[in-house]
Amino acid sequence: MSERIPVGILGTTGTVGARLVRLLADHPWFEIAEVGASDRSAGGRLGDLLAGEAGPLPERVASLEVRSLSGSWSSPVILSALPSSVAREIEPALAGAGHLVVSNASTFRNDPDVPLVIPEVNAHHLALLERQRGRWPGAIVTNPNCVVTGLAMALAPLHERFGIVRAVATTFQAISGAGKPGPPAGDLVDNVLPFIAGEEEKVAYEPRKILGALEDGALRDAPFRVGVTATRVNVLHGHLVSVSVELEGAPGPDEVLDALRSWEGRTAGLGLPSAPARALEVTDDPTRPQPRLDRDRSGGMTVTVGRVRPCEALGISFLALAHNLDRGAAGAALLNAELCRVKGLVEAASPRPS
Repeated sequence: MSERIPVGILGTTGTVGARLVRLLADHPWFEIAEVGASDRSAGGRLGDLLAGEAGPLPERVASLEVRSLSGSWSSPVILSALPSSVAREIEPALAGAGHLVVSNASTFRNDPDVPLVIPEVNAHHLALLERQRGRWPGAIVTNPNCVVTGLAMALAPLHERFGIVRAVATTFQAISGAGKPGPPAGDLVDNVLPFIAGEEEKVAYEPRKILGALEDGALRDAPFRVGVTATRVNVLHGHLVSVSVELEGAPGPDEVLDALRSWEGRTAGLGLPSAPARALEVTDDPTRPQPRLDRDRSGGMTVTVGRVRPCEALGISFLALAHNLDRGAAGAALLNAELCRVKGLVEAASPRPS
């Protein structure tokens, strides 16, 4: 690729936004051209505002002035790490101005016209963008909730091979998933928080959309149900999920392991820079996966599955682990932007002149 494509980043000074800056600082396809944050950060120098968070930055990136979120943007691709309440107004306005908006926010994940994409699982759902043409000249593409990514990637091979009847999931979510400032340290020392507002609804619904089927240009959600308990634990990074699942035909652990190990996903041959060699890895070690030991596989982009075993209630149980900031948030949005690039959607973006 001879020229890098200009991108803008919204919510640059938040946890996910800072991660996006780090991932894009030397990206082979994209170049950070514009950065925006709340009014209290607007006018500041990006390198100063992210000191100690994004790591060393090239001077051309560090010297960028953080602008207000309002106003016109020139980059064809906008990566959004905005809070959902802010994204509700800003993202449609940008799509209305002709931009391709790749969003980490939850605001439009449930919209039937907006694809909720994990490239290895449901890249074909980008066909839903045709349904957005009557709403705006640009487009909005979303990635899942940070804990859903690991869960959905572990369920995908099982749904493809056997079919899922129902599942029960308990999440053990890292502190960084709460963003800034996060829960008070005193609440997590010697403790587990057994409730995360809004998470259980997302974990129950989003896998059904991701694993749904396209029929006549519309998406039909997968018919299974997921029972969820979401907890916050004293881990810095890495969301762990304990899953029990009932599968059609009641396959045993060996058949399930074969499905997981042989799954390659839908990005083979696309050459996406952020895609790991293996999106899903299975460990036979009964003490794994563990956040400290496994979250950084392939730069945090590989999901690790372990402890695949019989379940007395539903048939099969296992654990899945994903890095919540890389695979589950910033890396997920960037991978979606790369997918859009190879599918020709970036060239189709045509922002109106400022």
